[in-house]
Amino acid sequence: MNKSLTVAACKPYRLGDKGALALILLLLLLMLLRALLITQLTAQVAPCPVCLGLTALQQDSSMLALLLLFTAASLVFRHYFLQLPWLLLGIVLVLVYGIDLAVLKTLTQRLYLFDVLKFGKEFGAIVDFGGALLESTNIRIGLILLLPITAILVFALCPRQQRLRAASIYFAMAIVFALLGLWQPKTMRYIHNEVLQNLIATNLDLGVDTPYSAAFAAQVARDYLPPKAECATGQNRQPDIIYVVVESLSMHHSALFGGFRDLTPNLDRIAKQYAYFTNFFANGFTTDGGLIALVNGRAPVPAVGRYQSTDAFRGYQNPQDALPDVLHRAGYATHFFTTGDLGFLDKTDWLKALGFDSYEGAEQPFYNGWKRRHFNAAEDKALYQRFLQWFDQQHGATPSFSMLLTVSTHPPFINPEDESSDEPGVFRYADKQLVMLYTELKQRNFFQHGILLISGDHRSMTPVFAEEIRRFGDSALARTPLVIVSDLPGLPHGVIDTPFQQSDLLPSLAELVQPQACRTSAQGWFLRQNPLPAAYVEHARGDKRDVVDIYFGQHQGDVVLNGDNSRWQGDKPADWQQIALGIHADRIQRGSDDENFLDLIINLHRPPASPPTDAQKPNAPTPATTTENK
Repeated sequence: MNKSLTVAACKPYRLGDKGALALILLLLLLMLLRALLITQLTAQVAPCPVCLGLTALQQDSSMLALLLLFTAASLVFRHYFLQLPWLLLGIVLVLVYGIDLAVLKTLTQRLYLFDVLKFGKEFGAIVDFGGALLESTNIRIGLILLLPITAILVFALCPRQQRLRAASIYFAMAIVFALLGLWQPKTMRYIHNEVLQNLIATNLDLGVDTPYSAAFAAQVARDYLPPKAECATGQNRQPDIIYVVVESLSMHHSALFGGFRDLTPNLDRIAKQYAYFTNFFANGFTTDGGLIALVNGRAPVPAVGRYQSTDAFRGYQNPQDALPDVLHRAGYATHFFTTGDLGFLDKTDWLKALGFDSYEGAEQPFYNGWKRRHFNAAEDKALYQRFLQWFDQQHGATPSFSMLLTVSTHPPFINPEDESSDEPGVFRYADKQLVMLYTELKQRNFFQHGILLISGDHRSMTPVFAEEIRRFGDSALARTPLVIVSDLPGLPHGVIDTPFQQSDLLPSLAELVQPQACRTSAQGWFLRQNPLPAAYVEHARGDKRDVVDIYFGQHQGDVVLNGDNSRWQGDKPADWQQIALGIHADRIQRGSDDENFLDLIINLHRPPASPPTDAQKPNAPTPATTTENK
């Protein structure tokens, strides 16, 4: 930075000192806004949400102490080039705090450094996501606030007069606020206390990335006894199968599943005609976690270093006994459809490695002319029309399994019908498109020979409702609806209230299509007239990245991941030690996902993965054959 230009621009107005004060006031304002947000987020689930908001404010006083310390340091020096590092540190602190606040507001998640590094390489997806967010009227109005904020950040870079007395005052204040931030009141025992912690404490509290020692790994190898598989006669059937994974579809969106919101009346009506599962669990908290559970038949428990890695699917690329392999052995072809960018998190490489016969995303020419939103994705209507077009062209003697991943209901919840930022509206839109797909398949007599399954990929990243807590307890964070639609005999019908999970799909498919099938106590079969649940359900949490929930019966225990110091907390089933050892053994076998941070930064904007070749794609498009047009 040119010192003379900076001084010339700032000194006449003495903006340096004013900029310092304005930056402190800006952080205080953001702290108050975060406290109010915490109050709103916990209003439905905590007895004293105001107390939690005040606790968040108290915990964030450590962040204020840092800014005061940087300000004090900047006032010690006379020369601008010695002030500049402290000015930049203060500005970065306030910027990162503001981004954390925005992430909490939009996704009900905290800003993790490892997430920044992981998703930073997905520059195109970030631009698409931001573009979709900016098209919301409410967001555009809010952007007006960026003008004064930008001015404050610019003024905060101005040179400051050397003031040793003022520096000592700021330093003393920093000590006071730092001591205040160290206090841990009783409200910090709140079950989701990660939302109360200051941003630095949140990022430091990640035992999930603590490695295991060689001695611990040897002990696990010695003590772990893999569960024995029990085999039985399979159904040996070959129905066509379609699995629709609806982004963020949750129990609370449905009057049938959640009981207090009515955003999916069409899906509810269809579910009551066929089969629906009121205790179905997502095994993870993200889309990639849901896909891993569904396709690999394994809970997406994070490997050591997972949150330092840019590869969401590392450790899950082995095609042996994955969904395509199991179905290929039964004569099936397997296909994957989405409107989103398959290069995002390298889905292309993963789908190719697993052996899907075809996979397509945003690059599909059918979507040319459709409006693109986040992840460069066309809306759900386009996805279903494209799939029906393919179905009419490709359907033949070979049975097929098709997985459809939607995008429209991904945050920031932009309704394709009016571009409003409207979660209820976007799920009503998604519900209309689901019934369109159902109607089109019914007109093609699909349900006489095929099965349609509909579920979410994970619970939405939105605040938990009091009604959810009353009905589901802490497991509300892991719930998603599951609906099975088919006229074939021998499948479940009506309400199924026994617990099942996404990772049960693969063993259930194996039991459906093979003459003989085997399962362990950790696997359920739900594609049969009398569904058989697993002994327990696993859920890798997103709010507490080092916790894996274990649900069994009416009880819950947790495996807290922290290397050799990992522990079990909560209720314990009879085989709790073997469950925990199995989780550790799986993580050890997959190895560490650690990556060099410098390599991550260098590769932030690397080109996306190459799209599938023509040989890997379904046939080129022709005009859609649905009864509904763009």
